[in-house]
Order: sequence, then C-alpha cells, then structure tokens
Amino acid sequence: MIQWTVCKNCGKILDNSQTICSTCNSEVEKLEISYLTNHLSKLKFLINTLNVFKPYCDSVSDLNVSLESIILDDLFKWFAYLGLGDGKITDNELEFINTLLDSTYTREDILSLTDLKLDSTPLLSFKCLTELDSFGQSFDMNNLNSANELYESYKLFGKFFITVDNELDENVLKDYNDYIGYLKQNYENISDKPLKINSNVEKEEKEEEESLESLLDELNKLIGLDNVKKDVNSLINLVQIRKIRKSRGIKQPAMSLHLVFTGNPGTGKTTVARLLAKIYHKIGVLSKGHLVETDRSGLVGGYVGQTAIKTQDVIQSALGGILFVDEAYSLASKSENDYGREAIDTLLKAMEDKRDDFIVIVAGYTELMDEFLHSNPGLESRFNKFLHFQDYDADELFDIFILMASEANLVVDDAGRKYLKEYFDRLTDNRPSNFANARAVRNLFEEALTAQANRLAPQNDITDEELNTLTYEDFLVDDNGE
Repeated sequence: MIQWTVCKNCGKILDNSQTICSTCNSEVEKLEISYLTNHLSKLKFLINTLNVFKPYCDSVSDLNVSLESIILDDLFKWFAYLGLGDGKITDNELEFINTLLDSTYTREDILSLTDLKLDSTPLLSFKCLTELDSFGQSFDMNNLNSANELYESYKLFGKFFITVDNELDENVLKDYNDYIGYLKQNYENISDKPLKINSNVEKEEKEEEESLESLLDELNKLIGLDNVKKDVNSLINLVQIRKIRKSRGIKQPAMSLHLVFTGNPGTGKTTVARLLAKIYHKIGVLSKGHLVETDRSGLVGGYVGQTAIKTQDVIQSALGGILFVDEAYSLASKSENDYGREAIDTLLKAMEDKRDDFIVIVAGYTELMDEFLHSNPGLESRFNKFLHFQDYDADELFDIFILMASEANLVVDDAGRKYLKEYFDRLTDNRPSNFANARAVRNLFEEALTAQANRLAPQNDITDEELNTLTYEDFLVDDNGE
C-alpha cells in the first residue's frame, strides 16, 4: 500500500523513516492515496457542474467528450511527464496513476509520451476551464475559479507523485517547478497559494470538541432509521453499564462489539458507523474513534501473499477505531483460487488479537450477508449482533431531499414540493430490490441542480432568489418527467 509521511503542522512530505518533522519538529502522520482520491472527487464534482456552460463557450462547445475526460487525460500527461523525468516508470508510479485516475494504463502507454514537452504543449483542460470561468463570472459568479482549483490540484498531486517512491530526483523536482511556474504565468485567474496539505488533524481536533450528548443527539436526529437508532442506543447503554461493572471488579461474560449492518444502499449504514466510532471513543471503548472504510478491492491482492499484507495495512490504519467493510459478502467466493478467504482469515485473527481497541462492521445486502456469515464458522462466532437498515419511505425520502437542498442554501417552490411528494410516492410503490434510497435522492438532487443551471444560464439578469430556488421545471429531467 502506497503511503506518505506528512508533517501534521506544516504539511511537508517527509522520508518515511522520519518520526518528527525536520523543518518544524512537529509530529508526523501517514497518508494514503485515498486522501488524493477524495480531493479528485471534489474536483470532478466542480468540473461536471460546469458542463452546463459548454454550449456557450467557443473553445469547448464542439467537443464530443466531457470536461471530466479532458481533465483526467491531461492529468495522465502530467504524471507521465513527471514520471519520465528520471527515465523510468516504477511500480509505485504506475499504481499511483491507475489508482488515482481509476484507470488501467500500462508502462507502454506512459512511454509513448516520452517526447511530450508540457512547457510547449498547452493543456486543453486549463484553456477550457479558463473560458468557462470567464463565462460564469459574467453572470456575477465571482467566486467561480475552476482553473485555479485545477492548478492547486496539479501542485498537490504532483508533490505526492514525485515522492511516491520515498525519494526525490532533483531533475524531476525541476520539471515539476518549471511547469507549475509555466501554468501560473500563462493562464489567467491563477493565484499561487502556499501548498498546504489538509490532513486529518484539524478534523480530529474538531471531533474531540464534540460531546457525547451532541453525538447522541446527532444520531437520534437522523431521518428515519427508528429501529436502528433504538438498537444503537441500547447497545451504547449496555457498553456503558459493562464498563461500570468492570471498574467495580464485577465479573461478566465476554461480549463481542463487532456488528453486521444489513440493508440496501443509501440507508445510512456508513453514517451510523461513523457516529458509533465517535461515541465509542467518548465512552472509552476506542482510543481514537475514527472510521476506516474499505471493500474487497482494498483488502484482496492479485497474487499469493499480497492479500495478507494489504489487509494487515488496512487493519493497522483502523486500530483504535472501526473498520467498515462494505459489500463484505464479496470476500466469500466459492472459488478455491480466490484470495478473499485469506482476507477473511486475516481479519478474524485481528478481531481476536486486537479486540480491546478494534471493531469491525461488515455491511451489505441482507440475503448475501447471511450467506457470507455462514461461509466461515469464525464469522458466525464473532458477528452475533445485527442491525437492519430498512428502506426509507416516501415521506422520509422527501425530507432527505429538502435537507440536502437546505444544506446547499436552496429552497424548493410549492409546485416543486408537490412534484417531489408524488415522485417519491411512485418511486416507493415500485422500488426495485436493490433500491438506492438516499443515493437515489442525491442523484435526483444533482440532476435538479444541473437542470436549474441549464434554465438560468441563458438569462442576462439572474436574481439571488432565482439562484437559491429549485422550481417544478427543474425536476422534469427526462421526457417522462421523472
């Protein structure tokens, strides 16, 4: 697993052997590539939102590919340019590219760009975003500066890429600095800011300020999930009483805190797991109270021996908190050549050896999780507590949509609210077996935002009220009005 050692204070990327920052003498922490994939996801969301402006911008209106494809293709060129700076492409560099870009590039793909000179080859992505920014700013969207966001991403991704092998070639560093300087000089609206790596420190400090009462209140205010909230509150009460018994020397039977979450996607399983980790930390069950999310791809390797290493790395990152394994049933393949069983065995051993400060939650569809637990006697014995997350009803889906809108400083007009209620009634009456629940609401919300942007963009004068209101028209996202 690719990891970087980063200073918690100044954000400097250090040699992996360092335990104290050589610049400011502060503590360090390990960051994985998931830190960068999260950053890229936010950039993609911004880019995909800007797609609605494409028809109005000359340089991009005739392009037959999405802005996201252009951005990802140019990022690949950026990494190839840096990677070839020392004349070789390492395994870590190839893994970095394919993991971050969710791609399957080969060394040959990268070597085909050996003659690429970025300082004389302007990237289309910056040209497109600069024009889109200019168009948006003409409608008083003065805070829109996607070109600058892309520039900051090039700085961030580049710094991590050139240190992916825990070493730094001076020629590659020069290539990096030269091109970053070229971008700043040749594209408008780019303002250079000090590169600051926002690690989890600030987030953890904020979480430390949260009281047990506020966390429980946040849990109990979740929309729907009445049976889950009742079961979680009972489980917390049981754990607290057990701690009191233990402090008074009263003998009590062993208890497993590992959990099975069953139900369809989008029913709040990850949200509840994250709150439970924080609550367990507050009552002294876990030393850190963080949540590490993973799935089969994060645990299972492609050859003998790799799976145990990958799984151990994930377990190590979750110690003191909760490891949340989504779609856990995919580990229990019936094939003798599948390495999922190795991941299960490694997890089971850690659950036993680290049980005082490590909790595992496995999650997935109800029937498939039942098959998963019966596939290994060790799973049945360690997972004996089940929380079922029921599908949301129509009223709850409506409330979730309104909450999403409110958090984005948006309101829905009366006609739109009426449409939403009727839409969710129809949706729940004909829901498929794998209904996506809140994820389906999120998709509808993003489609409505795009429709609103398409409706407003051609106007010359857009009021604040129009910007902050979703109308009935914004929900007619296809020919059927659904």
